[in-house]
Amino acid sequence: MGRGLDLIIGRRGDSLTGRVLDEAFDIQSDLGKLTIATDHIRRIHFQNPPQTPADEIWLANGDRLSGTIQQDAVGFQPEGGPKLRVPRGQIHTVMIGQGIDAGARPLI
Repeated sequence: MGRGLDLIIGRRGDSLTGRVLDEAFDIQSDLGKLTIATDHIRRIHFQNPPQTPADEIWLANGDRLSGTIQQDAVGFQPEGGPKLRVPRGQIHTVMIGQGIDAGARPLI
């Protein structure tokens, strides 16, 4: 079973399914500046007060980091579309490996 597709959800609810192209994300947290490999990330929430007062990275092991993500944009390859650099200010959430699995069998 392969990894599910990634999903970017925009500030207005728009969404794109495809693949995050960035290999890692840098976050300045209370623990210091950390570089987290994309393969270890499940969700990224960009700052959106009051619901999300700081950027957040949720890891596959259940850990959560909050602070400021250093990237200005996320590299993304939509299915069947051109590579994009989506500005962080346009993104609400990035879900990694949790989108639609194109190879999944139907339930019925």
